[in-house]
Amino acid sequence: MRFDTWTSTRLAATVSKKTATPPVQSRRPPSRILTVLTGAGLGAVWGSVMWMIFEVTGQGSGARGWIYLALTTAMIGAGVAAFFGATGARRRGERVGPRLRPGRRGRGR
Repeated sequence: MRFDTWTSTRLAATVSKKTATPPVQSRRPPSRILTVLTGAGLGAVWGSVMWMIFEVTGQGSGARGWIYLALTTAMIGAGVAAFFGATGARRRGERVGPRLRPGRRGRGR
């Protein structure tokens, strides 16, 4: 198969054309705190829905039961959001663990 220079120069000119539109700005990664708070909020909403279902079915536990369900599911939601947020941050190349300063030689921590 013959690949002459005219075709290769034409192909290079076609590939390297510059567009008139400016390049897309890179998006900032989502805040980790916002991710955890969103998970906690969704968990609290789900806990409230579960409490309403329990109240409608006659297994009511009052305000204490609602607070218990809302808080526990909010904590679970925040934990799940933190785990998956840290996984996404690690995939983007961010540091997930804490930064520890190295101590002096010969001195223990």
